[in-house]
Order: sequence, then structure tokens, then C-alpha cells
Amino acid sequence: MSMKERTDPALHLEASPTPAGTLEPLLTAAEVGRLLAIHTKRVYEVVGHLAVQLAPHTLRWRSSDIVALIEERRRSK
Repeated sequence: MSMKERTDPALHLEASPTPAGTLEPLLTAAEVGRLLAIHTKRVYEVVGHLAVQLAPHTLRWRSSDIVALIEERRRSK
């Protein structure tokens, strides 16, 4: 994900997994909220269990975890 994509209000998720040994950019709660179209406070309830705690009161999310959750919860007919 480029810096332009990180600052762009219309964030994009990549469906392909990150190759081993490559550091994946981490998303803030606000970025995850925009991706999922939910309020930032709701992010902690919906995907808080997927967060990476970098420091006290500092949580970030991997986009691949968010993509996996979406795929897991997709309703099939």
C-alpha cells in the first residue's frame, strides 16, 4: 500500500496475502472504520480481537486480517 493510498479516503484492500518476510502496512482504527463503513468506536467491538497492540493504547490492524474476516463472514446462498 503506497502512502497515497494510506491518505486517500477511499482505502483499498488487497485480496492477495503478503509474502512471508514482507512487512504489511498496519491500519489505524479510523482507516479500518472507513474500510468497513462503520464508526471508529465500533471498530473495537467488531474487529478489536484482530488488533496488534504496539504499545499501551496503541492498536493497529493488518489489512489481510480484515480481508480474511470479511471472507469468513460472507453469507452464501
